[in-house]
Amino acid sequence: MNKINQLDLDGNALKTFLTVLEESSVTKAATRLGVTQSAVSHTLDRLRTVLDDPLFIREGRGISPTMKAISLQEPVEAILNRLTLLNVPHSFDPKSDPLKFTIAANDFPTGFIFPTLLKNLACEGIFPSLNFIPAGIPSSNQSRTSDCHMLITPALPNKDGLNHVSLVESKMVCFYDKSMRQPPKTLEQYIDCKYVDVRFSNTESSNQVLPRAITSQLNQATIDVPNFNAVSAFIQGTNLITTQLSVMTYGCLKDLTWAPLPIETKPLNLYLVWHDRDQDDLAHKWFRNKIIETVQAIIKANNH
Repeated sequence: MNKINQLDLDGNALKTFLTVLEESSVTKAATRLGVTQSAVSHTLDRLRTVLDDPLFIREGRGISPTMKAISLQEPVEAILNRLTLLNVPHSFDPKSDPLKFTIAANDFPTGFIFPTLLKNLACEGIFPSLNFIPAGIPSSNQSRTSDCHMLITPALPNKDGLNHVSLVESKMVCFYDKSMRQPPKTLEQYIDCKYVDVRFSNTESSNQVLPRAITSQLNQATIDVPNFNAVSAFIQGTNLITTQLSVMTYGCLKDLTWAPLPIETKPLNLYLVWHDRDQDDLAHKWFRNKIIETVQAIIKANNH
């Protein structure tokens, strides 16, 4: 095996390798990096020589990483994260320093938190630039990429290198139109209800956070919608129900009434998740705190 010359491994080459690994595609990696496919291929060829491994093997129309490439993911992430520390500022002014964040979240936390947050910041003369990545139930893998600064998800991350804080704790409840019906009182009544579900993909829906004892008995949804903002319109004026987090009564489901489910369920948390590379970044830390403060203020205002 050839001995690796560390001086042949630069930050751009490692970032290219990591992006190809995350995208499983040279074409997609090139688009994300803003370079040509030939530039990505040339960098991979150089890395293959230095690391003495093919790194990626063509399979059909795509590529698959070798065991060597998979084993290099975490060390490469750690190296790139340490390199970012070289450029960490020692002071920060939100009114003059650039504020640009990419956030993975579905439409509920996007609409629940950020309009209020941005209005409050505008009153202070602060105007951050935000890019939202549409995500049903955001995966912790998304925060591992350098393109995503944070994500908001009910799924607690269990991977090294990720940090999290609970923004709010909430229980799954039954939303309905009180002018049309009463809430189900028993499990049998609940199971018999026609309902609206939010389906993000073939494998992801909002009901999947319910206990298996419930979901295994439910009929197929009467209506599947692609986001939470569409739910209320389908329920108003009908006897349909939907099962969602009670905190949604402060946002997209404010026009509906809710009642506890006829079966005990554990509270769920909505987490703010970010990577170690951003842990000590002053702008990132400031914005995280603003998100937390905004959620607390919204809930306090609605509880009065």
